[in-house]
Amino acid sequence: MTEIKILIVEDEVLVAEDLAGYMKDCGFKVTGIATTNEECFESINQNEPDIILMDINIQGKLDGIEIAKILNQTKRIPFIFLTANTDTMTVNRALPLNPHAFISKPFNKNDLKIAIELACQKHNDTVIQNATADHDVINHSIFVKDGSVYKRIDVPLVLYIEAKGSYSTIVTTTKSYTLSYNLNYFATQVNNPVFKRVHRSFIVNVNKVEGIDNSALLINKIPIPVSKQYQKEIMNMFLKL
Repeated sequence: MTEIKILIVEDEVLVAEDLAGYMKDCGFKVTGIATTNEECFESINQNEPDIILMDINIQGKLDGIEIAKILNQTKRIPFIFLTANTDTMTVNRALPLNPHAFISKPFNKNDLKIAIELACQKHNDTVIQNATADHDVINHSIFVKDGSVYKRIDVPLVLYIEAKGSYSTIVTTTKSYTLSYNLNYFATQVNNPVFKRVHRSFIVNVNKVEGIDNSALLINKIPIPVSKQYQKEIMNMFLKL
């Protein structure tokens, strides 16, 4: 698990430094502060962020809206617009780019934190909805709330997902995280060969299976039960000599 990485694109240095300090206090990692479009693209290439805080009225050849337009065509990085200019023309230019939020300056820091959390939730929904055989979920990460902040989990670290009533628990190689939706939602939305339903209470990452028998899989030395309805399909996935 790693911290959520945030790039700040803001040409007012004092505002940018204040933002950076607040993001770190919230538990996020700031990958950099960019004051121009050139610095923005360079920073993304060096250390791609998970979320971008984008000042619309940045100085230079390209403003924040034009930068976002390019990013929409080349990257899938959520971004939040920051602006002191909320005139109709600016808003009409910005909204078609589907920003995850639109925050007016001077902004309330708590509102910004909430906007970042909502961007994390929207990202999760996108990952789940796009996780088909043609959009391999293993190349993605998900954001999970850990205490008061969201943390990023790289999907290959997931061992299994266990039902906990109306909630689900993601168990990774280092820690467990509670999701606010049930296992059936995950099962119906994710269509990927890496994740397999093996029991009404379990979905497993088949790449993490260490041992098998007719009624259980061993993952991280933990036996995961396999229901009769799934036994044939699951057992046929593994080469047995």
